Amino acid sequence: MQAITSPPPAAALPRLLLYLLAVMVGGALLAPAIFHLGKGYAAWLPGSGLAAFGPADWLADTAARAHFPRYFNRAVLVCALAFIVPLLRALQVDRGLLPAWKPWDSGLRQWGAGFGLAAGLLLLLGLGFVGLGSHYLRIEPRWTDLGAPIAAALGAGFVEEIFFRGLLLGVLLRSLRPGPALFWTTFIFALVHFLKPPQGWEIADADVTWASGFAVLGQIGRGFGDTDFLLAEFSTLFAVGWVLARVRLHTGALWASAGLHGGWVFGLKYFSGLTRSRDGWLPWIGDNLKIGLLPLVTVLFTGWLARRCLAAARRP
Repeated sequence: MQAITSPPPAAALPRLLLYLLAVMVGGALLAPAIFHLGKGYAAWLPGSGLAAFGPADWLADTAARAHFPRYFNRAVLVCALAFIVPLLRALQVDRGLLPAWKPWDSGLRQWGAGFGLAAGLLLLLGLGFVGLGSHYLRIEPRWTDLGAPIAAALGAGFVEEIFFRGLLLGVLLRSLRPGPALFWTTFIFALVHFLKPPQGWEIADADVTWASGFAVLGQIGRGFGDTDFLLAEFSTLFAVGWVLARVRLHTGALWASAGLHGGWVFGLKYFSGLTRSRDGWLPWIGDNLKIGLLPLVTVLFTGWLARRCLAAARRP
């Protein structure tokens, strides 16, 4: 009797790359329509009966002040959400892709250790930047403004870890060896966070046409030709994704990687809220704590130290 074999897992990587391409092209096509809709709404609201309604007025003010690259970002987000359902169906995503749920006590200890280690070392780096003179404190730094950094840390730390190091890495591990799966997860993570036009690039509102979204894509592509910027930012993003994926594989859970991710986001947001930067320090130091070769070294050192601490904690 011929043995019954289960079908091989679907090749996830081509589907993921096709999804990213569809999101970017869809965002480029949709962005001009959203731009004109937003600007039209901002011009219409003052003469309407909704002008006194707070949320409507806030939305109109935001739409009026936003430049085209911001509309492009929102269009990409809309396409990412719209295309995610067919992607999940094509990849046959299920709960089994996520790591096993660890007990709350050990999980929270891993999260707290990762958060404290990442945030502490990153803020120490920021303190060094202030001492070097690449950054300086704002006139009235708000030391107690912790709400926004903590909210961003919790949101990014858990949501992105569930998606990238949970579902995405789990999908790729079905059809790839751990090494290639880790590389492609990290590359996609870095690419998604790198997809923005160079700082300071704008397009005048009057010059926006149906092809302006592709102009933004062109500017994004130019970023990969800027050696200093590529080394300073993309390499750091890649290092962050690599460390988080290695920690997730090392622990078999998402707690420690979520803690590290949240700690880096907290340190980045808190430091940016307290300081301003001076130009001319690339590729070693950038405008914030995620740009530059010194942040890259700090991220790699944090990952090495985290794995050492986690390995020591697992010994009897």
